[in-house]
Amino acid sequence: MNVEKLGERKLIDIIHKIITKNWSKPNYDDAVLCKSPSSDQLLIHTDVFNESSDLLPNMDLYSFGWKSTIANLSDIAVKGAKPLGILFSISLPPHVTYKNFKKLINGICDASKNNFAKYLGGDLSSGIELSLAGFSFGFTKRFIPRSGAKVGDLIGITGYFGITSIAFKILMNNLQVEKEVRSFFIKNVYRPKGRIKESISISHLINSSMDVSDGLALSLHQLCKQSKIGAKIYNIPIHPRVRKICDKNNLDPLSIALYEGGEEYEIVFTFDERNLELIRKTLNSFNCNFTIIGKTTKEKNIIYEDKTTYFPIENRGWEHFKYR
Repeated sequence: MNVEKLGERKLIDIIHKIITKNWSKPNYDDAVLCKSPSSDQLLIHTDVFNESSDLLPNMDLYSFGWKSTIANLSDIAVKGAKPLGILFSISLPPHVTYKNFKKLINGICDASKNNFAKYLGGDLSSGIELSLAGFSFGFTKRFIPRSGAKVGDLIGITGYFGITSIAFKILMNNLQVEKEVRSFFIKNVYRPKGRIKESISISHLINSSMDVSDGLALSLHQLCKQSKIGAKIYNIPIHPRVRKICDKNNLDPLSIALYEGGEEYEIVFTFDERNLELIRKTLNSFNCNFTIIGKTTKEKNIIYEDKTTYFPIENRGWEHFKYR
Protein backbone atom coordinates (compact mmCIF):
# COMPACT_ATOMS: atom_id res chain seq x y z
CA MET A 1 0.00 0.00 0.00
CA ASN A 2 1.32 3.46 -0.93
CA VAL A 3 0.95 6.55 1.24
CA GLU A 4 -1.40 8.18 -1.26
CA LYS A 5 -3.98 5.56 -0.26
CA LEU A 6 -3.75 6.55 3.41
CA GLY A 7 -3.83 10.36 3.33
CA GLU A 8 -2.20 12.99 5.54
CA ARG A 9 -4.29 12.48 8.71
CA LYS A 10 -3.74 8.74 8.79
CA LEU A 11 -0.02 9.22 8.26
CA ILE A 12 0.12 11.74 11.11
CA ASP A 13 -1.64 9.20 13.33
CA ILE A 14 1.02 6.63 12.36
CA ILE A 15 3.78 9.10 13.29
CA HIS A 16 2.13 9.73 16.66
CA LYS A 17 1.82 6.01 17.36
CA ILE A 18 5.51 5.44 16.66
CA ILE A 19 6.47 8.44 18.82
CA THR A 20 4.25 7.13 21.65
CA LYS A 21 6.15 3.83 21.65
CA ASN A 22 9.32 5.77 22.53
CA TRP A 23 8.02 8.72 24.56
CA SER A 24 4.71 10.10 25.80
CA LYS A 25 1.89 10.76 23.34
CA PRO A 26 2.45 14.09 21.53
CA ASN A 27 -0.17 16.83 21.68
CA TYR A 28 -1.90 17.43 18.38
CA ASP A 29 -1.54 21.20 18.34
CA ASP A 30 -0.08 24.10 16.32
CA ALA A 31 3.21 24.18 18.22
CA VAL A 32 5.15 22.19 20.81
CA LEU A 33 5.69 23.53 24.33
CA CYS A 34 9.05 22.76 25.95
CA LYS A 35 10.03 24.00 29.39
CA SER A 36 13.38 25.81 29.50
CA PRO A 37 15.89 26.09 32.34
CA SER A 38 15.89 29.87 32.87
CA SER A 39 19.67 30.18 33.19
CA ASP A 40 20.49 28.29 29.99
CA GLN A 41 20.95 29.54 26.44
CA LEU A 42 18.69 28.17 23.70
CA LEU A 43 20.40 26.83 20.57
CA ILE A 44 18.44 26.13 17.38
CA HIS A 45 19.48 24.53 14.11
CA THR A 46 17.95 23.35 10.86
CA ASP A 47 19.24 20.95 8.21
CA VAL A 48 17.50 19.53 5.16
CA PHE A 49 18.00 16.19 3.43
CA ASN A 50 16.61 15.80 -0.09
CA GLU A 51 16.14 12.57 -2.02
CA SER A 52 17.89 13.90 -5.14
CA SER A 53 21.05 15.08 -3.35
CA ASP A 54 21.27 13.07 -0.11
CA LEU A 55 19.65 9.66 -0.61
CA LEU A 56 22.60 7.46 -1.51
CA PRO A 57 22.29 4.51 -3.93
CA ASN A 58 20.39 1.57 -2.36
CA MET A 59 19.95 3.48 0.90
CA ASP A 60 16.88 2.33 2.85
CA LEU A 61 14.51 4.88 4.37
CA TYR A 62 15.31 3.86 7.95
CA SER A 63 18.91 4.95 7.29
CA PHE A 64 17.71 8.14 5.58
CA GLY A 65 15.68 9.06 8.66
CA TRP A 66 18.54 8.09 10.99
CA LYS A 67 21.19 10.06 9.09
CA SER A 68 19.10 13.22 8.72
CA THR A 69 18.50 13.16 12.48
CA ILE A 70 22.20 12.73 13.32
CA ALA A 71 23.05 15.63 10.98
CA ASN A 72 20.68 17.92 12.87
CA LEU A 73 21.58 16.83 16.40
CA SER A 74 25.33 16.91 15.72
CA ASP A 75 25.34 20.64 14.98
CA ILE A 76 23.56 21.35 18.26
CA ALA A 77 25.88 19.14 20.33
CA VAL A 78 29.17 20.55 18.98
CA LYS A 79 28.05 23.95 20.25
CA GLY A 80 27.91 22.55 23.78
CA ALA A 81 24.18 21.94 24.01
CA LYS A 82 22.33 18.81 24.99
CA PRO A 83 19.71 18.27 22.26
CA LEU A 84 16.23 18.43 23.69
CA GLY A 85 14.01 17.85 20.69
CA ILE A 86 13.73 17.68 16.94
CA LEU A 87 10.93 18.34 14.48
CA PHE A 88 10.77 17.42 10.81
CA SER A 89 8.87 18.93 7.93
CA ILE A 90 8.47 15.92 5.65
CA SER A 91 7.67 16.21 1.97
CA LEU A 92 6.48 12.77 0.86
CA PRO A 93 5.94 11.47 -2.69
CA PRO A 94 2.68 9.51 -3.00
CA HIS A 95 4.43 6.37 -4.30
CA VAL A 96 6.26 5.75 -0.97
CA THR A 97 4.93 2.54 0.58
CA TYR A 98 3.39 2.35 4.04
CA LYS A 99 6.18 -0.04 5.08
CA ASN A 100 8.92 2.37 3.99
CA PHE A 101 7.16 5.31 5.60
CA LYS A 102 7.23 3.49 8.95
CA LYS A 103 10.92 2.70 8.45
CA LEU A 104 11.61 6.40 7.88
CA ILE A 105 9.86 7.45 11.10
CA ASN A 106 11.48 4.66 13.10
CA GLY A 107 14.90 5.78 11.88
CA ILE A 108 14.18 9.31 13.11
CA CYS A 109 12.91 8.02 16.47
CA ASP A 110 15.80 5.63 17.08
CA ALA A 111 18.50 8.19 16.26
CA SER A 112 16.77 10.76 18.48
CA LYS A 113 16.28 8.41 21.41
CA ASN A 114 19.88 7.20 21.18
CA ASN A 115 21.12 10.78 21.58
CA PHE A 116 19.03 12.30 24.40
CA ALA A 117 16.54 14.01 22.09
CA LYS A 118 12.82 13.55 21.53
CA TYR A 119 11.15 13.49 18.13
CA LEU A 120 8.27 15.95 18.50
CA GLY A 121 6.54 15.54 15.13
CA GLY A 122 6.42 18.46 12.70
CA ASP A 123 4.67 18.88 9.36
CA LEU A 124 3.74 16.51 6.57
CA SER A 125 2.90 17.28 2.96
CA SER A 126 2.99 15.62 -0.44
CA GLY A 127 5.76 16.49 -2.87
CA ILE A 128 7.64 15.47 -5.98
CA GLU A 129 10.56 14.03 -4.02
CA LEU A 130 11.22 12.90 -0.48
CA SER A 131 12.56 15.73 1.66
CA LEU A 132 13.29 15.91 5.39
CA ALA A 133 13.76 19.41 6.80
CA GLY A 134 14.83 19.01 10.42
CA PHE A 135 14.66 21.61 13.17
CA SER A 136 16.57 20.75 16.35
CA PHE A 137 17.10 22.65 19.57
CA GLY A 138 18.85 22.32 22.90
CA PHE A 139 20.12 24.24 25.90
CA THR A 140 23.58 25.05 27.19
CA LYS A 141 25.21 27.17 29.84
CA ARG A 142 28.27 27.70 27.62
CA PHE A 143 28.15 28.18 23.85
CA ILE A 144 31.19 26.82 21.96
CA PRO A 145 31.73 28.94 18.82
CA ARG A 146 33.83 28.27 15.75
CA SER A 147 35.48 31.61 16.47
CA GLY A 148 36.84 30.67 19.89
CA ALA A 149 40.18 29.13 18.84
CA LYS A 150 43.30 30.80 20.22
CA VAL A 151 46.82 30.91 18.81
CA GLY A 152 48.75 27.96 20.25
CA ASP A 153 45.70 25.77 20.82
CA LEU A 154 46.02 22.09 20.05
CA ILE A 155 43.67 20.83 17.35
CA GLY A 156 41.88 17.60 18.18
CA ILE A 157 39.62 15.34 16.19
CA THR A 158 37.50 12.28 16.88
CA GLY A 159 37.32 9.12 14.80
CA TYR A 160 39.06 8.17 11.58
CA PHE A 161 38.99 9.79 8.16
CA GLY A 162 38.74 8.46 4.64
CA ILE A 163 35.92 6.02 5.45
CA THR A 164 33.13 8.02 3.84
CA SER A 165 35.42 8.92 0.92
CA ILE A 166 35.89 5.25 0.09
CA ALA A 167 32.18 4.58 0.66
CA PHE A 168 31.30 7.25 -1.92
CA LYS A 169 33.72 5.68 -4.39
CA ILE A 170 32.12 2.27 -3.84
CA LEU A 171 28.61 3.67 -4.32
CA MET A 172 29.23 6.28 -7.02
CA ASN A 173 32.29 5.02 -8.91
CA ASN A 174 31.82 1.26 -8.59
CA LEU A 175 35.07 0.77 -6.68
CA GLN A 176 35.42 -3.00 -6.25
CA VAL A 177 36.09 -4.36 -2.76
CA GLU A 178 35.34 -7.58 -0.90
CA LYS A 179 31.81 -8.06 0.41
CA GLU A 180 32.70 -7.71 4.11
CA VAL A 181 34.84 -4.64 3.41
CA ARG A 182 32.04 -3.08 1.37
CA SER A 183 29.61 -3.66 4.24
CA PHE A 184 31.93 -1.86 6.68
CA PHE A 185 32.19 1.27 4.52
CA ILE A 186 28.52 1.38 3.51
CA LYS A 187 27.31 1.01 7.10
CA ASN A 188 29.41 3.99 8.17
CA VAL A 189 28.05 6.29 5.47
CA TYR A 190 24.42 5.09 5.70
CA ARG A 191 24.14 5.24 9.50
CA PRO A 192 26.79 7.49 11.03
CA LYS A 193 26.97 7.37 14.80
CA GLY A 194 27.67 11.05 15.31
CA ARG A 195 29.48 12.33 18.40
CA ILE A 196 26.60 13.91 20.27
CA LYS A 197 27.41 12.48 23.71
CA GLU A 198 31.14 13.01 23.27
CA SER A 199 30.67 16.64 22.21
CA ILE A 200 28.63 17.49 25.27
CA SER A 201 31.07 15.72 27.61
CA ILE A 202 34.11 17.77 26.53
CA SER A 203 32.33 21.08 25.89
CA HIS A 204 33.64 22.66 29.12
CA LEU A 205 37.24 21.80 28.15
CA ILE A 206 37.49 23.25 24.63
CA ASN A 207 37.67 26.70 23.01
CA SER A 208 36.08 26.08 19.60
CA SER A 209 34.46 23.24 17.72
CA MET A 210 32.39 22.16 14.73
CA ASP A 211 31.29 18.90 13.24
CA VAL A 212 32.86 17.58 10.05
CA SER A 213 30.07 17.16 7.52
CA ASP A 214 31.49 18.72 4.34
CA GLY A 215 35.01 17.30 4.44
CA LEU A 216 37.98 17.76 6.77
CA ALA A 217 39.87 20.39 4.74
CA LEU A 218 36.81 22.61 4.38
CA SER A 219 36.03 22.30 8.09
CA LEU A 220 39.58 23.32 9.05
CA HIS A 221 39.36 26.37 6.81
CA GLN A 222 35.97 27.36 8.21
CA LEU A 223 37.17 27.04 11.81
CA CYS A 224 40.38 29.00 11.19
CA LYS A 225 38.63 31.72 9.20
CA GLN A 226 36.10 32.32 11.97
CA SER A 227 38.87 32.45 14.59
CA LYS A 228 41.18 34.57 12.38
CA ILE A 229 44.10 32.18 12.78
CA GLY A 230 45.98 29.53 10.79
CA ALA A 231 46.98 25.95 11.47
CA LYS A 232 49.83 23.51 11.06
CA ILE A 233 48.50 19.97 10.59
CA TYR A 234 50.83 17.01 10.97
CA ASN A 235 48.84 13.89 11.86
CA ILE A 236 45.54 12.90 10.23
CA PRO A 237 43.98 9.67 11.54
CA ILE A 238 43.30 7.58 8.44
CA HIS A 239 41.59 4.23 8.97
CA PRO A 240 43.83 1.20 8.21
CA ARG A 241 41.23 -0.18 5.80
CA VAL A 242 41.32 3.10 3.88
CA ARG A 243 45.12 2.94 3.60
CA LYS A 244 44.94 -0.64 2.34
CA ILE A 245 42.43 0.27 -0.38
CA CYS A 246 44.45 3.36 -1.34
CA ASP A 247 47.60 1.26 -1.73
CA LYS A 248 45.77 -1.28 -3.89
CA ASN A 249 44.11 1.34 -6.13
CA ASN A 250 46.95 3.89 -6.34
CA LEU A 251 45.01 6.54 -4.39
CA ASP A 252 46.53 9.25 -2.18
CA PRO A 253 45.27 8.61 1.38
CA LEU A 254 45.86 12.20 2.49
CA SER A 255 43.84 13.58 -0.42
CA ILE A 256 41.14 11.00 0.27
CA ALA A 257 40.95 12.00 3.94
CA LEU A 258 41.12 15.77 3.42
CA TYR A 259 39.08 16.49 0.30
CA GLU A 260 36.92 13.59 -0.81
CA GLY A 261 34.90 12.82 2.29
CA GLY A 262 32.01 14.49 4.03
CA GLU A 263 29.18 13.35 6.28
CA GLU A 264 31.58 11.91 8.86
CA TYR A 265 29.91 13.83 11.70
CA GLU A 266 33.12 13.69 13.72
CA ILE A 267 34.24 16.65 15.86
CA VAL A 268 37.16 18.97 15.11
CA PHE A 269 37.99 21.21 18.06
CA THR A 270 40.71 23.34 19.62
CA PHE A 271 41.77 23.40 23.25
CA ASP A 272 44.42 24.50 25.71
CA GLU A 273 47.15 21.89 26.13
CA ARG A 274 46.50 21.86 29.88
CA ASN A 275 43.19 20.09 29.22
CA LEU A 276 44.71 17.35 27.05
CA GLU A 277 44.70 14.46 29.51
CA LEU A 278 41.20 15.16 30.78
CA ILE A 279 39.88 15.33 27.21
CA ARG A 280 41.67 12.10 26.35
CA LYS A 281 40.27 10.36 29.42
CA THR A 282 36.74 11.61 28.71
CA LEU A 283 36.73 10.50 25.07
CA ASN A 284 38.32 7.15 25.96
CA SER A 285 35.37 6.51 28.28
CA PHE A 286 33.16 6.51 25.16
CA ASN A 287 35.60 4.22 23.35
CA CYS A 288 36.13 7.14 20.97
CA ASN A 289 39.35 7.43 18.97
CA PHE A 290 41.01 10.79 19.65
CA THR A 291 43.92 12.32 17.76
CA ILE A 292 45.84 15.59 18.04
CA ILE A 293 46.18 16.56 14.39
CA GLY A 294 48.01 19.86 14.75
CA LYS A 295 48.27 23.27 16.32
CA THR A 296 46.83 26.71 15.62
CA THR A 297 49.18 29.43 14.40
CA LYS A 298 49.33 33.20 14.17
CA GLU A 299 50.04 32.97 10.43
CA LYS A 300 46.70 32.74 8.64
CA ASN A 301 47.49 29.84 6.37
CA ILE A 302 46.78 26.14 6.78
CA ILE A 303 49.57 23.72 5.95
CA TYR A 304 50.22 20.02 6.28
CA GLU A 305 53.76 19.11 7.33
CA ASP A 306 55.16 15.85 8.67
CA LYS A 307 58.63 14.32 8.40
CA THR A 308 58.32 13.61 4.67
CA THR A 309 55.47 15.71 3.27
CA TYR A 310 54.66 19.41 3.02
CA PHE A 311 51.77 21.13 1.21
CA PRO A 312 49.18 23.87 1.73
CA ILE A 313 45.75 22.47 2.54
CA GLU A 314 43.28 23.73 -0.04
CA ASN A 315 39.95 25.23 0.90
CA ARG A 316 37.70 22.69 -0.79
CA GLY A 317 35.27 19.89 -0.01
CA TRP A 318 31.58 19.22 -0.49
CA GLU A 319 29.47 22.27 -1.34
CA HIS A 320 25.90 22.31 -2.65
CA PHE A 321 25.53 23.79 -6.16
CA LYS A 322 29.21 23.04 -6.85
CA TYR A 323 31.15 19.92 -7.74
CA ARG A 324 33.58 18.44 -5.25
